[in-house]
Amino acid sequence: MKKVLMLFLPFLVFYGCEVEEVNNEDNSFSGYNCVDSQCVPFNDSQYTTLEDCLSDCSVNSIYTGAWNFKGNEFSYSGYYVYDSLMNSEWVANITINTNYNDSTGSIQLGENVNELIFKYCDSCDPIIYNLNDSGLVYSPSLGGNVGWTLTETTFFNMVIPQPPGYSSSYTTVDIEGWKLE
Repeated sequence: MKKVLMLFLPFLVFYGCEVEEVNNEDNSFSGYNCVDSQCVPFNDSQYTTLEDCLSDCSVNSIYTGAWNFKGNEFSYSGYYVYDSLMNSEWVANITINTNYNDSTGSIQLGENVNELIFKYCDSCDPIIYNLNDSGLVYSPSLGGNVGWTLTETTFFNMVIPQPPGYSSSYTTVDIEGWKLE
């Protein structure tokens, strides 16, 4: 019986292919369309820029636009005044300060999906709100509910609440908004 020894030598195979040059004019997109709240490149497009598409296509674009904001600060203090016969009379001091009174501001989309940028007035610094943080929550340090709510047409932000029980003096601050467009 004869043994056969076979050697397998590795070999290289070169494959070649022709590369077709892509004609950029035929495959370029003229803009974007909004499909299922996503901006998708299209030839016959609704929007020429991605920014325009994102501002209209985002689910949160219902909040964007010009808004009218009014900030109110309500301060209350009360005390008793007694006369010589020990008759008492309650005296209350109420002060209302209005900031951004009927000022035109805006809400714009933020960089992240759930962020909105609020400008209460033209000269006001922008404030970023996250839609995941909306709603009223109890604040032990402030003694009441604080937070904000937003609908398509209204905004309310309770910055400093009224105390939950009797207090002879307190200050509340809230901001209201109405969409103009």
